[in-house]
Amino acid sequence: MLNVYLYAKRVAIAALVVLLIGTGFYLLGRHAYFFLLVFAAILLAVLFCGMTDWIVDKLHLKRGWSLLLAVLLFFGLIIGAFWLIAPTVSEQVQEMRQTIPKALTQVQDWLSQYGWGQKLVEQVPDDMSQAMPKQDALLSKVSGVFSSALSFLADLLIVIITALFLASNPTLYTVGFTKLFPVRNRSRVMEVLGKSYATLKSWLVGMLSAMAIIGVSSAIGYSLIGLPLAFALALIAFFLAFIPNVGPWIAGVPAVLVGLTEGPQMALYVVLVYGGIQLVESYLITPIIFQKTVDMPPALLLFFQVLLGILQGALGLLLAAPILAVLMVWVQEFYVKDVLEAEPLDASSEQHADDKV
Repeated sequence: MLNVYLYAKRVAIAALVVLLIGTGFYLLGRHAYFFLLVFAAILLAVLFCGMTDWIVDKLHLKRGWSLLLAVLLFFGLIIGAFWLIAPTVSEQVQEMRQTIPKALTQVQDWLSQYGWGQKLVEQVPDDMSQAMPKQDALLSKVSGVFSSALSFLADLLIVIITALFLASNPTLYTVGFTKLFPVRNRSRVMEVLGKSYATLKSWLVGMLSAMAIIGVSSAIGYSLIGLPLAFALALIAFFLAFIPNVGPWIAGVPAVLVGLTEGPQMALYVVLVYGGIQLVESYLITPIIFQKTVDMPPALLLFFQVLLGILQGALGLLLAAPILAVLMVWVQEFYVKDVLEAEPLDASSEQHADDKV
């Protein structure tokens, strides 16, 4: 005989789940930028916590002092590196502002030799001053850039402060998050949060290692072939290596353009050097570094990067890889293991348990 109370209860739970999922998608669609900032803060907090745990393990300091030392070490390395390479990179960036237009002119001359290239070149105005904005429009653009810069600095400050709060007492926030779930599921949620933390920490260590290898090897390779602006171009390769798939392609464009100013042979050398670095990184370094983290399928990662890039621009593209890593952990743990691979329950005992509730 059908238990009307049990049936109504299950329908109500299903409706509530659908409502919560719909609300979640609505909030993500309307306020995705906010959630991306929160995730960026979580990612930075994971880095602080990882450094803190390492200091506690090696120096046996209290966690508070270890966190302070980790934060000082992190920002000290950034400021120190900036202090050391800023003069050289600044000069090379200034030179690049003149070199890149020269390279673009050479590319335009090369395209003019072909029919399809000639049609493409005709779309570019001969007098580049026509392409410059008028004075009022220029002032508007400058004010817009200034406003964007202030917004970026404010968002960065919020991310850093939030990360410090999260790293100072992560248990407070993880336990508080688990209280949103029934008591019988809290230990399982805490277990998955622990796996998510381990995945993000391993991903960060691997990504920072890969970035350092690409940056250093690019600087050495560019210097060996005599490419101008080697350190500035290597710095671009270092930062853009944080974005898998897309970043390396973007970083290679200015290097090839600078090579073209020295001649086609130098551009070919740049392609060979940078392509060789990327091949070694993609097929040797990355598999070794990321062998203990989530194995993200390249096609799925690229699709997810394009999706978040379209929805949220540069920030979505920047955080696509770590977000996908966490999502894959959640899908594997909550859906594959807990639903698809779960042991079937006895129907009578399940109904008896529901009747008790």
